[in-house]
Amino acid sequence: MLVLAKQLAFGMIIGRDLVLHVTGNNGPLTVGMPLTDVVRDALRGRNWWIASSRSRNPIIALLRNSLSDPESMIDCMHDDVYLWKADHHAPSNMFSAAKTWSALHPNGVPFPWHKSVWFKDRVPKHAFICWVVAWNRLHTRDRLRNGGLNTPSVCVLCNVLDETHDHLFFQCHFSGEVWRFFTLRAGLTPPSQFMASLLWLKSASTSKNLSLIIKLLFQASVYLIWRGRNLRIHSNNFRYPPQIIKEIQLLVRARLDPLSRLQSSGPLGSSLLVTWFALFQV
Repeated sequence: MLVLAKQLAFGMIIGRDLVLHVTGNNGPLTVGMPLTDVVRDALRGRNWWIASSRSRNPIIALLRNSLSDPESMIDCMHDDVYLWKADHHAPSNMFSAAKTWSALHPNGVPFPWHKSVWFKDRVPKHAFICWVVAWNRLHTRDRLRNGGLNTPSVCVLCNVLDETHDHLFFQCHFSGEVWRFFTLRAGLTPPSQFMASLLWLKSASTSKNLSLIIKLLFQASVYLIWRGRNLRIHSNNFRYPPQIIKEIQLLVRARLDPLSRLQSSGPLGSSLLVTWFALFQV
C-alpha cells in the first residue's frame, strides 16, 4: 500500500483541488500536521484522525465533510494512478503541456475577418496595420477630435470630407483610386466599406493565386495609404495615387517572387508570378 506510505496527505485530491488548496496556507498549522506527513500519518486506525476532532474550526469542519471514506484506500493493494484531464476527452496517464496550456488559456471566438488579416503568406507590417484598422484603432482625425484635440477634421488626402476609418478605406476618392486600380484589372467589384471588403476577401476569387494576390494588394494598399497620409501631415511630403500604386506593385511583386519559387511544379502558367504579370504589372 505505497499510497499510504508515499502520498503526501496535503497532496491528496478533494473534488478537483489539492487538500492544500482547499485549506489554504494555514491548513497544516490548523490541522496540526506538517506538510511532509503522508496519508498514513493522517489515519487513526481505519479512519481519518480529524473525524473524531471536536474542533469548530471551519477548515477542520471542511476537511471532515469533504474527505472520502479511507476504507477503500486502506484495503487497496494497488498504487494510485495519476490521470490528466485537460479537455473534454477521456483522462490520460500522459501529460500534455499543449493541452494544459489550451485549458488554462482557451481561445476566444475567432472574428469572421481574421483569415483576411492573418493569412499564411502575409507581409507582417501590412497585416498589423490592417488589423489595427479592423479594430478601428488608427488615430484618425475624427478620433483625435473626439479625444479633445484641436485638429482639422478634413481628410488630408482629398481635402473634401472628414477623415474617418471608413472614409480613408476606401470611400475617399484618393484611396479609392488606388484600390480600384487593382480590383478593376482583376475584374473584381469589392464593397467600398473597409469591413465589408475585409469579409469579401475571404471569397473574392475561386483562383488560389488571385485570392492570395488580392489579399496582399489590399493590405499593401491600406498600409501605404495610411503611410502617405502621415507623410502629408508630418513631413509635408505629397505622394499621389500613381506613385503609391507603383510602390504597391514593387512591394507585392517582391513578396510573390519567393512564393512563386516555392510553388510545387504544376501546369504551365499556374505560378503566382504568371498571374501577377497577366493582370497587375504593366
